[in-house]
Amino acid sequence: MKDKDLKMAEIKQYNKVLHQYVLDEKIGLQDAFNLARSGIEMVSEYKGRGTRNMNLLPLNKMFDNMMKAHKPSIEDLLDLMRKEWTFTFDGKVKDYLEK
Repeated sequence: MKDKDLKMAEIKQYNKVLHQYVLDEKIGLQDAFNLARSGIEMVSEYKGRGTRNMNLLPLNKMFDNMMKAHKPSIEDLLDLMRKEWTFTFDGKVKDYLEK
């Protein structure tokens, strides 16, 4: 049996409704497996639980939060960007300023 088949069998054995949700693609296989295993082992956490579907803030909101928290100077920001994009930074800044 494949890993997927084993997980589906274990989910079906634990909870038939959860198994149907996986078949209807309302919940992912790994998420359902984690729920089933945490229920079987009676633990509040199971490895992998909570690491899926992270809702990240949009970039502009994250940037606003970073600016409020750290208050970096423009020079610090430029240095960090130069460090991140070592090879393309100068050309991209030059192209942007020419617009």
